[in-house]
Amino acid sequence: MISYQDCARIKGELRGLLIEKDNIDPDDIGCLFSYINDLYNPKELLKHVKEFKEDGNSFFKKGDVDSSIEKYGFAGVFLTCMALEMEEDRETFVNLISVVLLNMAACFLRKKEFMPAGKFLYHCFRS
Repeated sequence: MISYQDCARIKGELRGLLIEKDNIDPDDIGCLFSYINDLYNPKELLKHVKEFKEDGNSFFKKGDVDSSIEKYGFAGVFLTCMALEMEEDRETFVNLISVVLLNMAACFLRKKEFMPAGKFLYHCFRS
C-alpha cells in the first residue's frame, strides 16, 4: 500500500529533478502547467502521460535521445500534477513514474552523462 505522503514526497522530488539543469526548458514547463490546469479529467491526464511515454520510446528507438528526454520529462511533469486521493491512483502513479525515471536514466546513459542518469536511478529506486 502506497501512502499519500509518500506519493506527495515523490511528486515534489520529481518536479525538482525534472526542472533542474537542462532537463526541461523552463518555458516549456510553464506552458505544460497551463495546459494541465485546463484538464478537468484525470483520465485525460493519464492519456497524455502514456502518449508522452510512447513518444519517448519511439524517439529512443530511433536514436533521438534528446527528444526522448523531452517526452519523458513531459510525462513526468504531467504525473506531478496527478491527483492521488485513491489507492488505485497512487499505484498507477508509482508504476508510471518508475518507468519514466528508468527511461530518463537510460537516455542519459546513452549520452554517457552518468550523473543525471544516477540521479534518475536513485529516485526511481528510492520511491
